[in-house]
Amino acid sequence: MARAFEVSATVGLLADYPHLVADVGLMRWREWGRPPEPTDPDFWVSVTGEEAGRISLPVSWVAVDADGQAVGAVGLGKFDIEERRDRSPWVLGMIVHRDARRRGIGRMLLATLADWAKSRGGSAGMGRDRGCGGGLPCRLRVGGDRDFHSCLG
Repeated sequence: MARAFEVSATVGLLADYPHLVADVGLMRWREWGRPPEPTDPDFWVSVTGEEAGRISLPVSWVAVDADGQAVGAVGLGKFDIEERRDRSPWVLGMIVHRDARRRGIGRMLLATLADWAKSRGGSAGMGRDRGCGGGLPCRLRVGGDRDFHSCLG
């Protein structure tokens, strides 16, 4: 039987942890780097670096454990593919390391994303909406623009 363990982490801008860009990119590659998605790990590291903005979209956050290791990340961008341009802003690359899942890391990342939106004049609705889990940001408005719906619960 697997033993439950607690993961404590701090969340900060990935731009403030440039040494973790490759780790986050490789975490995403291990999770999603199979066809039809790109299979080259360098692609995932490159995209992660491009999403590591600080002030304007795209911007990313990383959850860092007590040992300084990346245990999760999330980004916010204008859209992820051209066909979704009308659904901006868009959550990008939400990932939690397999060993840190079900410990609140994803919730912390999304709460940080919502706080960032609020600090820029946006808003984030919390609670149940369109299938969202309790406490997850369900409606996000960045800078007074259109709503983004997140149903990651």
